[in-house]
Amino acid sequence: MRFRTPMLSAAAMLLAVGAVACSTDLAGPAPTLDDVTIDADIAATSGDAVASQITGFTANVAAAGSFAMVSPSYNLVTTGASATPAFNGISATCSYADGRYSCAATTEQGMTVTRSFAFYDAQGATVQNFDATKVESVNFHAQIDGNFQRDLFWSAGVHRSQDLTVSGLISMSPQRKWNGLGSGADTVTHIGFDGIRSLAGNAADTVNNVLMPGPDAASQVPLSGNIVVGVDYTASLEGATGSVSKEVKRRVVVTFDGTNTPALAIGSMTCLLHLDTHSVDSCQYAGSLATKSAAEKSAALLHHADASERWRKARESFCQKVS
Repeated sequence: MRFRTPMLSAAAMLLAVGAVACSTDLAGPAPTLDDVTIDADIAATSGDAVASQITGFTANVAAAGSFAMVSPSYNLVTTGASATPAFNGISATCSYADGRYSCAATTEQGMTVTRSFAFYDAQGATVQNFDATKVESVNFHAQIDGNFQRDLFWSAGVHRSQDLTVSGLISMSPQRKWNGLGSGADTVTHIGFDGIRSLAGNAADTVNNVLMPGPDAASQVPLSGNIVVGVDYTASLEGATGSVSKEVKRRVVVTFDGTNTPALAIGSMTCLLHLDTHSVDSCQYAGSLATKSAAEKSAALLHHADASERWRKARESFCQKVS
């Protein structure tokens, strides 16, 4: 995910409002949590995760030397997506044993990251020292744990692992192909006009034959392949007049086609994922002419509610958050 500096002006506004708005008891209908909102939230978070994963591919072609490791779901990469990777040598914190380099844990953007990697030749035999004439594939393992805060309204707790392999470093050069699996337990929370929404549970990622162009190509977007994100979440909403939750399972598929806006599908809803900004928009349900961004779909029901009721919910959600 791309996390930015908290919006201090918005925080100041909410704090000022909270000083006079948190003393009145509220009553009204129980909050509701519908599939449109849930799909939009999952599409936005999964799309961001996939875009972050693609960003990490570029630096990893350096076969661990640049050490911008692919993260399971969040962008921990410090080099730009258009940067040309170069082998900078294996970190001194990594030790070699039983065919793999294991590295000391590092802290990146507040996350604890533990990595290991192994080089293989075309016959699948391990290679201790990287050699561009011998290494056909590289396998990466990562364990990432910690918490993120994005702006004033989004936060996430992350506990994820990943097993990814880049292959074809010789046989497909300059292109290369990525495959692998990931799993984890995440919690994502959003403060909005309808209250405090959260997604908590397990996610499983599958990277299927994602073909990347050569490292010197001007555009580092996948040419083909897909990434599938399967989630088993408890979706919850804490509103001004109560709370509601439901169990949800979704399958998100991002199919790459050589453009910067691959298709993202979740159930009967299709969207566009912007790999450069990590945003999801142009979402449309099958048979519907409505085209909205994921954020717009998340807010759609709010526009049909009475304005005063929306304000009361926002006020109560804020009070619950700061109490």
